[in-house]
Amino acid sequence: MNNVIITLRTNEEIKKELDRLALEDNRSLNNYIVNVLIKHIDEEKKKKDK
Repeated sequence: MNNVIITLRTNEEIKKELDRLALEDNRSLNNYIVNVLIKHIDEEKKKKDK
């Protein structure tokens, strides 16, 4: 699977909070966001399958 680049625009408060959460999880900000999105997609698939 090829990686693609997307742009995310957000405010400074959300960015700081995401930075904090990524640091706590020992991840880069990009890696943290990707993992959050993957978890969300998996949850949505599970809800749809029910």
